[in-house]
Amino acid sequence: MKPLVIAAATLALAGAAFAQAESQTPPAAVTEQVEGTAAAMGDAAAKAADDAAAAADKAAEAAQKAAAAAETTAADAAAMAEDMGEDAALAADQAAEDAAAAADQAADDAAMAADNAASGVGKAAENAAEDAGAAADEAEMAADAVTEAVPQVTPPDVNPPAISEAEPGVLSSWVTSRRIWTTGQPSATEWVDPMLQERPAEWQDIAKVNDIVLDDSGQVVGYIADIGGFLGIGAKKVLLGTDAIHLLSIGNDTFFVTNYTKQELEALPDFDEKTVRK
Repeated sequence: MKPLVIAAATLALAGAAFAQAESQTPPAAVTEQVEGTAAAMGDAAAKAADDAAAAADKAAEAAQKAAAAAETTAADAAAMAEDMGEDAALAADQAAEDAAAAADQAADDAAMAADNAASGVGKAAENAAEDAGAAADEAEMAADAVTEAVPQVTPPDVNPPAISEAEPGVLSSWVTSRRIWTTGQPSATEWVDPMLQERPAEWQDIAKVNDIVLDDSGQVVGYIADIGGFLGIGAKKVLLGTDAIHLLSIGNDTFFVTNYTKQELEALPDFDEKTVRK
């Protein structure tokens, strides 16, 4: 490429020189110069063509060598990959065999451990049963010894009251929480157990049993009743005889009933606390 540039530049210079010589040099001399210049340019062009052909040949040869090298490298890489694949397959097979062997060994070890544990548990259970039997025998012997050492006591006959779950007795604390209802009947009316299924609507709650009064022989002789007040505060306390109020049960409700009205009970004198022992 460089010789072509030089030839073009030379041709340009020759043209200029020819133009200048046309006015100064005779025609014969100019013809010789032009011919010489053309010959030089032809030689330069031929040399440039030769150089270009040589360069093309070198480039083609280099390309062939590069292609051959690439083909060789690819073949080597393929062979290496094939070898690596075979090695990987062998390694995977070996790993699978090793894992299977390890699993079999672990299963054998677990089975052996389970057998040993079961044997140990069974032995421990037998020992525990034997120990429990021995302890039971000792406890029985100790109980017999205690029975022989402690004299048997016959319970005395204290003549307890005939009470039961079906026919329970009554505690004083239970009695002192019962309410007193009035029938509203005249107080002179003789009391008769009405045998009711429910409490009549006209009956009124007028008082509460506060305490029970006993005589020196332990017999109930009366009741102290709270009349009015609020929650036991400010209530009027009066003493009632055992015939003034009557215990009555209707269904699950048990309370006292009287024929006296609230006004009649409030008219009684206040209870004198100095008349009882506390």
